[in-house]
Amino acid sequence: MDSKVDTTVWENALKLLKYDPSVDKFAYDSLLMNMRVEYCDPDVMILSVRDEYSLTLVKGQTLGQTVQKAINSAAGKTITVKFVLQGDENAVKTSVSSEKKALRSEKNTPSVSGLSGEFTFDNFVVGDCNRFAHASAMTVAAKPGQRQRNPFFLWGNSGLGKTHLMKAIGNSIMQQYPGKKVIYTTCEEFTNAFVACVSKNNYEPFRNKYRTVDVLLIDDIQFLIGKEGVQAEFFNTFEALISDKKQIVITCDKAPNNLKELDNRLVSRFQDGIMFDVQPPDFETRKAIFLQKMETDGIEISDDIINFVCENITTNIRQLNGAYNTLSTYLALANGSLTLEEVEKIMAPIISPNNKKYLKPEVVINAVAKYYDLPADKLSSKQRSAEIADARNVAMWICREYLEMNLDKIGSYFGGRTHSTVLHSCNNIDDNPQLKKDAEEIIKLMTT
Repeated sequence: MDSKVDTTVWENALKLLKYDPSVDKFAYDSLLMNMRVEYCDPDVMILSVRDEYSLTLVKGQTLGQTVQKAINSAAGKTITVKFVLQGDENAVKTSVSSEKKALRSEKNTPSVSGLSGEFTFDNFVVGDCNRFAHASAMTVAAKPGQRQRNPFFLWGNSGLGKTHLMKAIGNSIMQQYPGKKVIYTTCEEFTNAFVACVSKNNYEPFRNKYRTVDVLLIDDIQFLIGKEGVQAEFFNTFEALISDKKQIVITCDKAPNNLKELDNRLVSRFQDGIMFDVQPPDFETRKAIFLQKMETDGIEISDDIINFVCENITTNIRQLNGAYNTLSTYLALANGSLTLEEVEKIMAPIISPNNKKYLKPEVVINAVAKYYDLPADKLSSKQRSAEIADARNVAMWICREYLEMNLDKIGSYFGGRTHSTVLHSCNNIDDNPQLKKDAEEIIKLMTT
């Protein structure tokens, strides 16, 4: 390929990945830093890795998806990313050719899905925590638009597989009904698209996009809270699709009846279909997920190590995936040989089972106040200076992400702040790499 390849987007993406807490330092230093840009244009980027094992760590894996997101953020648009082996010119040419062909064909297909093919029913691990939700999701995919399952509402904490199930529905419908128009979007993307229409005073493109689909998949509907104009638009979109017997699938972090700050009309519509609570995976499900990933990557890990990880990672699947990615990276660096004692040390920052259970919100507040050299009572006060607000947001984020407290409970510890205020504060940390880094440093100080 052309030797004069613009690497600016990749260089900026690397800067984002360096501070991404889901990316292990060893993976960053030994794998990502050694990737090369073989081809890059406004639509496609081909990255090469040094060896076959490195390819298995990114191709179709969570780390590869993280790289994709960082590149999209750096580019300010969606770019298709493919991974190949260094030196394989034929793979580079084939990847570029196939992706260009796919992009051209998109204009002629009825699907505007926003989906990728890695989330399917086949690779969704079923356990007692999600068995009924999975079975009903398959029924929705087989016969979309049926009155008794419309809308299909999945709720539960982050990282439990709700989005996987939702996307599996979309991918299955696209496979079974090639003529149906399917779209996946997040609530944030829906909101941004609507705001753009308001600024231009032109609503037709937006409504043509969302009201002409056969299947609408919308993720994290709780982010409609506090956005009255967007709620009204979504309600009208919802009504239009339901009246036309089009399928709607929704995910949320809580049950509809707990969305107290959402328009009552929407809440009642959500309750008019079918609702499932997706619970944290039990040990058997966690182990099955872990074994599935090992089989996909073709690696071997002793049963005592697998049991140790699956017994201690209990909160959600995303955390389990992170533990697996970290462990598989260390395994590669150790030439495929790790002892249980070594794994316990590697996993300690991720698991910390003995430290975590003794932490209380008061301990978090005091630790954050000390870190920022502020009086602890300032964090629960009404003061809104930038310094105090940042510290308060960090403390709330730690309570949500590390102590796994619900948002209403967190608000009660910080001067009676509302659910939406706490949610906004936590989102500020997610969007600010420096404050997120501060929060993670404070967690380490509290648990070591």
